[in-house]
Amino acid sequence: MQLTLERNSFPYAFLLKKENKEIAFYAIALFTLPLFPLNQLIVGTLVNALLIKSAITTKSKKVFLLSLIPSAAVIVGGVLFANLTSQILLMLPFIWLGNFVLMFLMRRIHSEKKKGFALSAFFSSAVKTILLFAVAFIFYSQALVPALFLTMFGGLQFVTAMSGAIIVFVSNKIKE
Repeated sequence: MQLTLERNSFPYAFLLKKENKEIAFYAIALFTLPLFPLNQLIVGTLVNALLIKSAITTKSKKVFLLSLIPSAAVIVGGVLFANLTSQILLMLPFIWLGNFVLMFLMRRIHSEKKKGFALSAFFSSAVKTILLFAVAFIFYSQALVPALFLTMFGGLQFVTAMSGAIIVFVSNKIKE
């Protein structure tokens, strides 16, 4: 069986669809960014900016799959959390859920309900933070994760999510 790249063939048509190119761009960026040995504040801010931007600009529901990519890259690369990777595995489903919630709420509140960007960003960031902190607190109280997780999945999550939202807001204003 020969793979052809004729205009109507599956791979050609799939790859050239605008939404698929956008999602592929975001996927590559969200995977490679956490592999760089940067401060969690910087990486988290940029990742959240990409998640928010993709959620409010990409029409496809496939965009929500992007919520899985950054933490998978962190696990694969082991860069940000080096000796805490095994404990991060416990948090993984909740990190995915937190990213999904951030994206879903930004799309729902800002893009669909047409509420203000600041309100949408604040609410979405707060819900993500509360979810992750609650899980980290439960795991910490069961001695499954170190106290550092309360910081990593508490206020720092809110700061990086809101900082990411500010980047998106400013870049949208510049674009206008």
